[in-house]
Formats: sequence, structure tokens, C-alpha cells
Amino acid sequence: MSTTVRVSEDTRLRAAALAKSTGRQLQQVIEEAVAAYERELFWRGFTERYEALAEDAAGWAEVQAERAGESPSLSDGVGDEPAPR
Repeated sequence: MSTTVRVSEDTRLRAAALAKSTGRQLQQVIEEAVAAYERELFWRGFTERYEALAEDAAGWAEVQAERAGESPSLSDGVGDEPAPR
């Protein structure tokens, strides 16, 4: 199913230029742009929540305890390094 979406003339021209320069259809360019934006938002939110967790002493202690419990299963030496913060 397809539908019509209104965008500014500038956005249409930019998307068309991307389509032409990559050899993709305009629809593909738009679909890939939306997927890329979804990924960006996901990882931005992930990072923000992770940083907030690192600032919460009790929550961070739980993360550290969980990592300590998992570290014996690591055979690549990663567990020997300090945990990232």
C-alpha cells in the first residue's frame, strides 16, 4: 500500500537528489531515512537511560553486581578490564 505524504519542496528536491545520486527510487530513500532516524532515536534514548543509570548509585551497584556474576563466563579477558562508565 502506498500513500501521499506532503513535504516541503526543499525536502522533496533533497530526497530526489539523494535518489538520483544513489540510483535508488525516491521511496527507498525515504524508507531508509525513516529507518535511520528510528535507529538514531533508539540509540540516543539508550545512551541517555544508561547515563542516568550510571548516576543512580543503587542502580549502578546492581549493574556492577550483575557484571561480576557474569564475568566468570567470559573467556576473552574482557572481564579483567574496568567496566565502562
